[in-house]
Amino acid sequence: MGILQDVICKVDSTDPAATLQALGGANVILATTSDSKSMSDLVGGLRPRGKMIVAGAPTAPLEISPLLLIFGTRTVEGTLTGSSSDNEDTLAFSVLENIKPMIETVPLEKAAEGYERMSSNKARFRVVILMN
Repeated sequence: MGILQDVICKVDSTDPAATLQALGGANVILATTSDSKSMSDLVGGLRPRGKMIVAGAPTAPLEISPLLLIFGTRTVEGTLTGSSSDNEDTLAFSVLENIKPMIETVPLEKAAEGYERMSSNKARFRVVILMN
C-alpha cells in the first residue's frame, strides 16, 4: 500500500452522495469539474469532518444546505492550482503512486468538436487534443 490510505474512485450515479455514504463517506473530495450542480450534489457524500476542496471554477454558485455543514462539521474550501511548482509536485506524486489520468482524446482535425464537448459539459473526462 502506498501513500494513499483511502479509496480513490469515480462515482457515476444518479445519487452520488448516497453512493459515497454507502462506501463509508469520503474524507476528502477534490472537485475539479466546471459544473456547480455536480459539486453541490457531492457534499452530502462527505463523512463527518470531511472536506471538499473546490479546484474547478464553475460560473454558477454552489447550492449546499447549511445543515450538511453544521451537523457533519463538513467544510468546503477553494484552492488555486496551476503553478509550475504545483504541476511538478503533482506529476512526481502520480509517478510515485502509479496514477494514470482518465482522459478523452480528440484528433487535431476535430478540436472544435472536442472543445464543444468540454464547453457543454458532455465530456466524461478531461479532453486532450492529439497533435499529429
